[in-house]
Amino acid sequence: MGHRGTTARVVTAGAVLALATGLGTGPALAVDPTLLIQAPARYYTFAADQGPQGGSLFLLHLNLERVEGEEPLAKDVKLTIDASDLLGKADVRPANGDCTAKDLVFTCTYSSIDGKTSVQPFYLRGAKDVKPGFGGTVRYSATASNAPAVKAETKVFVDRPDLVERKHAPLNDVAPGSTVELTPAVANHGRLPAEKGVGFKLYGSDGVRIAREHSNCHYKSWADTSAYCVFDTPLEPGAALEFSKPLRYTAAEDLMYGSVGYHAWVNGADDPWENEQPGEYDRTGDGAPLTLKKAEDTGFQGYGGHADVTTTQHADYQAVTGTVKGKVGQTVPVTLGARNAGPGSMDLSDASGHGAGTYEVTPPRGTTITSIPFPGEDDDWACSRRSAGSRTYVCNLDDTFGTGEQESLVFNIRIDKKVKGAEGKVVVRDRDDHPTRDPRPENDTAAVPVKITGGKDTGGTGTGGATGGRGEGGGDSSGPRTHGGTSETGSTTTGGSGTTTSGGSLASTGARGVTLAAVGSLVALGAGVGALLFARRRGNGSGTH
Repeated sequence: MGHRGTTARVVTAGAVLALATGLGTGPALAVDPTLLIQAPARYYTFAADQGPQGGSLFLLHLNLERVEGEEPLAKDVKLTIDASDLLGKADVRPANGDCTAKDLVFTCTYSSIDGKTSVQPFYLRGAKDVKPGFGGTVRYSATASNAPAVKAETKVFVDRPDLVERKHAPLNDVAPGSTVELTPAVANHGRLPAEKGVGFKLYGSDGVRIAREHSNCHYKSWADTSAYCVFDTPLEPGAALEFSKPLRYTAAEDLMYGSVGYHAWVNGADDPWENEQPGEYDRTGDGAPLTLKKAEDTGFQGYGGHADVTTTQHADYQAVTGTVKGKVGQTVPVTLGARNAGPGSMDLSDASGHGAGTYEVTPPRGTTITSIPFPGEDDDWACSRRSAGSRTYVCNLDDTFGTGEQESLVFNIRIDKKVKGAEGKVVVRDRDDHPTRDPRPENDTAAVPVKITGGKDTGGTGTGGATGGRGEGGGDSSGPRTHGGTSETGSTTTGGSGTTTSGGSLASTGARGVTLAAVGSLVALGAGVGALLFARRRGNGSGTH
């Protein structure tokens, strides 16, 4: 955990209580603005032998109490920050900004403020030879020409508690719709105690619901994927605490892969609400309150506190195909892609790697793919060649591929000449590290037939070809390998796809292969889904078309 202190808030029964000094809990009664100083009650700074050489940037906020139906504006605002009590205990270095400094007293002026205003007056770290736990007090006062004055203060400590969470084993072979359990635990590997206790943010990925069971935990009324639990039990250095009862999470019927977890913070110092709205957590559980009990300080690490969930649910990936129909010399659009017929939904937005699988398109002999445009974008290549010189293109599925969804693209295919019996193919592949456990692998492959109509087209339609591609009848230049009854190359592939629900038909025959999708960096929470979302996935560059 970092050393930057921010406003600490704790949810209490029936209300949100802000612990930051200077914050009120009731609504303002007057129309005139009410100033707020949102600063940490306790701030733990780096010791002289820790952290960046210049120290950490101290942060606080000026704000206004909101009045329903009004948009208050505070005028001629002056904020004074008196850090003189830190002299000899901490090194205070002014930061460039709106504040002027004299003898460790900082003055910040604003013609007006109409909401949350960040103030970063100085860099801070412990002075040399100051022992852990020593420090002083930073005092604030704020005035405005049309608002009452307000005061607050922050107690500064050199060094800090260092909270680390328990490392958990994966939860595998979970039955769809069933309940799993996880017991959160935290250890203090720092040199100072968490005197005011610790709090936990609990979460589950989409498709994993947290049971609303405990009266001292707070939940959203409209969602069950996160909660907050706060405890006033102190946590000493070298000690560990765990929940008195395990938390229960329920997996959705269509869940295939997900995760559960938690993050611990120091009460009165860290801000668990930095990216949250406390008022949204307006429900408490009906059951007995949770407590913390002592635990052995083993199996803890930074960025622990989570467990991957794998269920026994499966998904039926299906190839979406179409017919290349037109005259020789004509370029025709054909919609090709993949569909998830369920019952499982694939959501890998929180997993490492790239995409929920791929689909590969090989055009029929005697034809050439001239472009695969991103819908609505000025880019003709949404997919990449499987390898240099290959006639096969690989398109990545989006990270989220829900049951009933189809991802497909329009392939512009030029009919170069008539080749008897020529057929292309679409092959859908899942990821080796997140298999679909597809019960019907035969529909993962579909033929792309050709139907020549009329005489040769002489209108010059679509005369351009794919760069670097092989002529008609050319084979795949990459070395084949056999896997699952299908010949495929051993190269790792990247690409992209759009999503659409128009055109295409499902395969009824074929074979299925499995390849490993390209491994990338961790992705953040929350990829959008929907039949009309176009997810842009870059390939190897324009030179690979």
